[in-house]
Amino acid sequence: MIPAAPDPAPDDPQENRMSRPPRPARTAAAAALAALVLTGCSAGGGEQAAPQEGSSGSPAVPLVEPGVLTVCSESNYPPFEMEQDGEMVGLDMDLGREIAADLGVEMKNVTLAFESIQSGAALDTGQCDVAISALSITEERQTVMDFSDPYYDNELGLVTDGEDGPASIDAAREQGARVGVMQGTLGEDQAAELGLEAVQFEDATTMFTDLGTGGVDAVLDDVTAISEHSKDNADFVLRETRDVDDQLGVAVRRGNEAMLAQVDATLDRIEQDGTRERIVETWIPVREN
Repeated sequence: MIPAAPDPAPDDPQENRMSRPPRPARTAAAAALAALVLTGCSAGGGEQAAPQEGSSGSPAVPLVEPGVLTVCSESNYPPFEMEQDGEMVGLDMDLGREIAADLGVEMKNVTLAFESIQSGAALDTGQCDVAISALSITEERQTVMDFSDPYYDNELGLVTDGEDGPASIDAAREQGARVGVMQGTLGEDQAAELGLEAVQFEDATTMFTDLGTGGVDAVLDDVTAISEHSKDNADFVLRETRDVDDQLGVAVRRGNEAMLAQVDATLDRIEQDGTRERIVETWIPVREN
């Protein structure tokens, strides 16, 4: 789920958009983590429920609950997070488990409304240690939370139920089509910027269900989510895609340098050992051009 960003022209229109984004070197992050471990520094930042230091893993990284990495996510945004057989699974959940493993603790998922996650409220009030919920790294969000290095790129797309809906974003505007968007995401911001008649949803499943039942004429959302929901509805048609400068990151409470360094160190490790590629290809199979 991706918040607003400018639309840069891609260097290579044939580039595989489901591949992982190039990542900046994390030697500084790893060094920062090592320094924090040696000095026993704790995270700074604003007021929140007092975190407790983990019972295992790095003593420099305080945790909301001892011995547990608590991860906030939306309850249902496949393939990033979703419930299967009573367990939360998905790309973001696998990523959270890798971070927990490097801390030497278990992972616990807490599902919340997306607004409380992307606003930073969940982190500020100590409901979780990290937020991993397909959060895009934006300047606005960086005023209320700190972000890791990016772990995924995405695109924006317009999808209709069959061929009768608007054939493009411009057509949707000209026809006054009702376009479903997720609150707090790129789709919502872009719909406003493009002059579309937007219908807001708090839950992606409800939004795509409404598309299938005619509640909305089209949906503007990230291509990954569209592809996932299209698996269950063969009539969904991706009418247009738009490249956006969007990268997803793991969020931590603003000023929590110890946790941020740990997250970046884990991202560096799974990039180097191939775990990240395996996770992404498990949940988002690479598209053939």
